[in-house]
Amino acid sequence: MKFYNGETNIVCSNLENSLKFYKDILGFEFIEEDGEAVRLKLCNQYYLLLPVAQQRIERNKYCEFPEVSLDLMVDNILEAEKYFKNLNVEFVKTLKDGEKWFIISDPDGLVLEVIQK
Repeated sequence: MKFYNGETNIVCSNLENSLKFYKDILGFEFIEEDGEAVRLKLCNQYYLLLPVAQQRIERNKYCEFPEVSLDLMVDNILEAEKYFKNLNVEFVKTLKDGEKWFIISDPDGLVLEVIQK
């Protein structure tokens, strides 16, 4: 059996907030509306924002519950940290001295790991 990567569904509670985060802050490219959903693209990967969630995730810490998280690779981790702080993006795990990664969350509490290439 051989599998191929398809699009990634991002279940959200508020399409407008999620679209602003993924498109305006993270730079995902708008592709098309698909009914109530919106298809986006980052590099060669497609994502579908599905506004069907009833509530936001309330988390105490990362990996408290089973989940899938996205990794975002950056050239400069310090610049990335400053960028997200200036935009008031929620940090789940801050950058520590000597580390090359931190974790942010989207408007619904889904996590994204930001990692130095």
